[in-house]
Amino acid sequence: MRHYECKNYIHLDCEKGMCALSKGLVPIDGEGSQACPSFRQTEKCGNCKNFINPDKYGVGTCTGLEKENWAYATCGAFTCAGYIAI
Repeated sequence: MRHYECKNYIHLDCEKGMCALSKGLVPIDGEGSQACPSFRQTEKCGNCKNFINPDKYGVGTCTGLEKENWAYATCGAFTCAGYIAI
């Protein structure tokens, strides 16, 4: 788990972000990018019970809406009506 996968992470640019709780800068990867004890998983298609059969690129099928369709595992699902956390 990494900071950038947390609900409290605010993207600033392509290298770093900020923790909304501590107000500290955190890198996207490398040293210091591991999640802290306050980590809360963000809603993404790949973290949904309705996301099935992903391929090696993270493209799978969404079965949680009226019509099944393909979806990226990394796609934000925070406004999705069919999202059910794993």
